[in-house]
Amino acid sequence: MNYLQISLIVYFVFRGSSTAFTITEINEPPLLIKMHPNQHRTITFDDARDAILQSFNQSKCCEVTSLQVQFETQEFRIIQHQDFKESDFQLDGVLNFRQFVSMIHIKDGMLAITSDSIAYILKFNYDRVFVHDFEEKGQQFARIRLKADLQTIAPSLVAKNEMPQLLFAPSTNLVFLLFSDSAQVFSMQQMEQQADSLDVYQINDWRRRKQRGLTKEIDGLVFSVVGRDGLDVYKIVQKDLKFLKNLKFDTLGLNYSIDIADFAILKHGTKENLYSMFLLDRNCGLFLIDVFRDQSISFGLRSWISEQSGGISVDTRNGRNVFMAYQSLNHYYVLEFNVDLDNGNSFIIRIKQINHRVIDLDATEDFVIVQGVNQHMILFANGYDYVMNHHQDQIFKHLGLRDFAFFNQSYKLDDMDDITKKYYYDDFFFGITAQSAFLTRFQIDPIKLKCLYSQSDVGQTFTYTLQYNSTLDNIQDLVVRHTQIVNVEVVKTYFYEEEQYLIFFIVVLLGLILIVGLGCACQWYLNNKREYQILVEYVQKSARDKGIKQEDQTSVFQQKNKSFLQ
Repeated sequence: MNYLQISLIVYFVFRGSSTAFTITEINEPPLLIKMHPNQHRTITFDDARDAILQSFNQSKCCEVTSLQVQFETQEFRIIQHQDFKESDFQLDGVLNFRQFVSMIHIKDGMLAITSDSIAYILKFNYDRVFVHDFEEKGQQFARIRLKADLQTIAPSLVAKNEMPQLLFAPSTNLVFLLFSDSAQVFSMQQMEQQADSLDVYQINDWRRRKQRGLTKEIDGLVFSVVGRDGLDVYKIVQKDLKFLKNLKFDTLGLNYSIDIADFAILKHGTKENLYSMFLLDRNCGLFLIDVFRDQSISFGLRSWISEQSGGISVDTRNGRNVFMAYQSLNHYYVLEFNVDLDNGNSFIIRIKQINHRVIDLDATEDFVIVQGVNQHMILFANGYDYVMNHHQDQIFKHLGLRDFAFFNQSYKLDDMDDITKKYYYDDFFFGITAQSAFLTRFQIDPIKLKCLYSQSDVGQTFTYTLQYNSTLDNIQDLVVRHTQIVNVEVVKTYFYEEEQYLIFFIVVLLGLILIVGLGCACQWYLNNKREYQILVEYVQKSARDKGIKQEDQTSVFQQKNKSFLQ
């Protein structure tokens, strides 16, 4: 793509921050499209993140589509009707009725647990996951590797009236079963080996809390949200957890009461023992926290990103586009921030009102899933609404979704190195409903320019101005805005542009077929002529041989007659 002009760089400053956001204007060469009537024409802009189209002729026969995600889902039922007892239908309470309540992503599948402590290990069928054909019946994306009763681990699950939380540590291959007041750990390897007995260890250093939220492991450290008690940090030591520290606001030098709702943590790209944590408090908003790991754990307040109360969830994949969901006056909203982890500067990119209840946020590199009850929303990252605000957010529905996780390509898969390289980025997620497991593949459908004209438009030319934004992955504060004139000429000729190539291809193909046919005919004629010549020669030879034989018989007859006469 040729750049004709690069305009003056424009700077934006938000919320008193020193962050400078750069918009580079590029005028693209005009685009001429010749098409015949009743022909659908589509042009794809793979790098565009947002686009608008303005017509000089008041024509509405061309339009731009926004970014969309195409989904493909397969689901199969795990808990069957025969798994229920008649007593299950007589008891009250959600935990008394067998259903999935929690799941985790393990190295090559998932581990899900039901309300009555039945654990299922599901392993991916990679021939169906990576080379997929979900419409082919009977080909499931996963298989049940093991079904185990964990009542020995959590015999009081129903009595607790509390849904357990599962945690998998890939570095140690351990699984933790977590409650607000107790925790157990067992080996995934031993469980997969289907041993006669499963060694279960009680976590003695597990702190009893009134409530417990998200618990996440990173590099052998376990962070657990405990609401008004702050944030607990543990370290995995062999098959146990050692309590390290509890984070409250007074640790950060803030004189506020704490009530943590959620957090997102990722390793800092430039420093070995430094992590960046986005800490969401229900009353005080969103904070960027530095987590230092040395002999012990220490915290430092980098910046106070947002003071918005009512926090529900926060998530990020790249540390740059950070999404925060909150509730205000019975309405739900999602904020998107642009954050610089090095200096802590941030600003709001956009605010989006959500027309359904928000339960959780799960982010990828390209978009975030705003999880509801049965209705969910896709919000694309890098939505620079202050530059353009013409993208359309996407709604999709998945009834009964309980929990899900994106495929983590960092997990090493046995004998699957070649296949996983093709799927470096997450392109599917999987999870549970009440009785089923599901896997959903997704593919981003880029922005497209679509045109369709009628017979009455023949001979006319329609002019549009197309503007679209693109971003550079390695430059977080730069938006490139492209401007291009698009002229659409509706012509009478049926064959044009791609049709010319098609006709040329057909003519060449027919020519090759004709040449091959003539060659075959000539070969057939020569073969027949050769066979005919061979046949003639054979007949002639047979005739000569017959004549010689007759001559020999005549001589013998004459000799016999001569002897008789004598």
